[in-house]
Amino acid sequence: MSDSWRQTMINITDRIFPSIIPSHERVGPAFGNEIVSSLPLQMSLYFNIVYFPFWLYTFVSLILIKFSCLNMLFQTIISVSLFLILMLECTRLYLGVQGNLKEKIPDLAAFWMFSLILQLPLQLLFLLINTMPVERAVQGIMCILLLSQLIFGFVILRDMAEHHKLRFHISQFYSGQHSKTE
Repeated sequence: MSDSWRQTMINITDRIFPSIIPSHERVGPAFGNEIVSSLPLQMSLYFNIVYFPFWLYTFVSLILIKFSCLNMLFQTIISVSLFLILMLECTRLYLGVQGNLKEKIPDLAAFWMFSLILQLPLQLLFLLINTMPVERAVQGIMCILLLSQLIFGFVILRDMAEHHKLRFHISQFYSGQHSKTE
């Protein structure tokens, strides 16, 4: 009676709280049900999605004020960079949310590469060329969000790849075991 009750409670607890057992102790089909998405990355992406229209409005309105005072080279650089940021930010945030929530490694890797190679230099460029305190504050928040996404994205990408690798190896073991017994 005691062992049966204990096994029932363990089964119920495993269904309700699947992440209590450390991943190295899990084997079999229960291992594949673990969720690997990152809550900190998702929160950072959410805050970036909410903050982006505010950043865009502030940035464009302040650039329009001082656009006529800039020389032609800076006007061109700012215009092209702003266009690139608009296109990249929408794509980058979409890939980040999809990659994190659906645990798609290619989408998450594309998000991380867009963030590191394309978005980070553009955001740092705007942080360095801005002179007004309002511009620096608004751009600083955007850079902090981007850096946090780079850090959280790297960690979750590494963990997700390890999880998928382990799940693949375990599925190979179980599929090989079932084919031998049949």
